[in-house]
Amino acid sequence: MANVLIEKNEPLTSEDKKKFAYFGENAKILPPYRILNPQNIYIGDRVSIREFAYMHAYWDTSELMNYIDKKYLADFKKEQYIFESSIRIENETQIQRNLFISCTNSIIIGKNCTIAERVFIGDNNHSSAHPNVPIIQQPNQKGIPIHIKDGTWIGVGAAILGGTILGINNIVGSNSVVQGQYPNHAVIAMEKAKMVFRTFEGDE
Repeated sequence: MANVLIEKNEPLTSEDKKKFAYFGENAKILPPYRILNPQNIYIGDRVSIREFAYMHAYWDTSELMNYIDKKYLADFKKEQYIFESSIRIENETQIQRNLFISCTNSIIIGKNCTIAERVFIGDNNHSSAHPNVPIIQQPNQKGIPIHIKDGTWIGVGAAILGGTILGINNIVGSNSVVQGQYPNHAVIAMEKAKMVFRTFEGDE
């Protein structure tokens, strides 16, 4: 099955919406956007996704093999570049600008979630197992599923990494890097910034 890419600076058409696994009633994704393999993406009813969303549900990335130095090509198999990914965003979730979702397995965002600007959600990572091949040419890892449960609020600049399960009504603080399993109603945040040193003393 070939990859499908929708990348536009204009609203989704009715034909575009038919390419999704499901595109809900009164849902919207504001342009510009880049959506890779919408057939693997479920957008629930009344979901709102603001501008500059990148949603990548990876399927076939084997064209990267065309760039590998021939003397190393035998070290890789096409199957390493093939994924069965699924992104699911449930009803009435609100997502602000500059969302980036990278999926090679499964990412579920529950109902009534609030996701602030510049949030990254990725169930996978680049691999770097081969010392002589650029990382960009090596296959992505098979992702570890992510589940963000209903009612969760994710703050500006947070990164949600593979294997994370956020419980119901979790709160994720700004710029937090999150990887783990958290109970319902958990508050997850980094420590506040502190002064490291002063460049000059005694100038009050």
